[in-house]
Amino acid sequence: MKTILITLVFGACIGTFVFAQQQNAQGSSAGEFRKVGAAGAQFLKIAAGARANGMAGAFSAIANDPTAIFYNNAGIVDISGYMGHFTYTQWFGGYSHNFLAGVVPISDKYRAGLSVTSFTSGPIPFTTVQEENRLNTTYSITDVAIGATVAGQLTEQFSVGVTLKYVQNGIGGMSASGVLADVGTMYRFRGVRLGFSISNLGPQLQYSGADLNFRTDLLRELQYQQIDASFLVNPYNAPISLRAGLVADMMSEVFGMYDSDPNLGIDKSREHRWLMALEFETLSDVPEQLAIGTEYTWNDLVSLRAGYRFNQSIFGLSTGVGIRYIGSGFEGTLDYALQPTSAFGIINRFSLTLRLD
Repeated sequence: MKTILITLVFGACIGTFVFAQQQNAQGSSAGEFRKVGAAGAQFLKIAAGARANGMAGAFSAIANDPTAIFYNNAGIVDISGYMGHFTYTQWFGGYSHNFLAGVVPISDKYRAGLSVTSFTSGPIPFTTVQEENRLNTTYSITDVAIGATVAGQLTEQFSVGVTLKYVQNGIGGMSASGVLADVGTMYRFRGVRLGFSISNLGPQLQYSGADLNFRTDLLRELQYQQIDASFLVNPYNAPISLRAGLVADMMSEVFGMYDSDPNLGIDKSREHRWLMALEFETLSDVPEQLAIGTEYTWNDLVSLRAGYRFNQSIFGLSTGVGIRYIGSGFEGTLDYALQPTSAFGIINRFSLTLRLD
């Protein structure tokens, strides 16, 4: 009976996605221009974690490591002990993306987390239409998000999490900053989990800084009567993201090899573990997307992952691998994800996760 329920839910999610795409084709929320340019602070959409990205980002219902702070912060209640995580992403165009997070227990049912996300360009030559390198100077792009998270297990099946984060976009001598919020929920039923989250809620951001100021002639004919002036800038929205995910423990639900485990085998050693995840994501500035991901783990030691994201113009197929070491009071995991892009080559992600009892 429960296997039938899982199949129906998976089918309903796929049906919802197909319906949304049909509506977009008829000119609904995506519109003729498909919502492009409706939001700034695009670095907030770059996914964290090699494990999750190896599954094409279908992770909001799994969310049982510190990257849950990005995907669905309600999931950190499943973390036992103290856990830290670091991801390095070799982004295209010479940019790099880093995600650092830690989770600590507050009580039996509550967890707290901290996270830092950075997106940096390195030095870029200052060029104009007339000059290739103006005055031999450079500028850089530095985007940062610093977040604090609290999550609690309200019932045996239901948990909720809230994140407040300070976000800053910086380019040269200009910056824009503000405070945004993420909210997530998780529902567990034996070996099935449903996750829902909404990210980047908050006020608009607006640039300010010295690079907006300049001196100009009051009139072209009066070249020596200059005045102070500044460029006008418009505020912009952060990219709001709504995720709905479903994951099932296939070894239990389909093959009946093990008793169902709401924590998906995290605290329960198994020789084989196979997860299938489905995620629907709608964003404020791009069309709706659907991600399907899978992870097979042998003996809690080696994991193989694959996934595909539909209706994404840059990313599609994803693959990954993870190696886990378990010692006395210590656990470490090294993950790698590879994502080919349609125009910018291959994106490589490396993650290290450590847990202490």
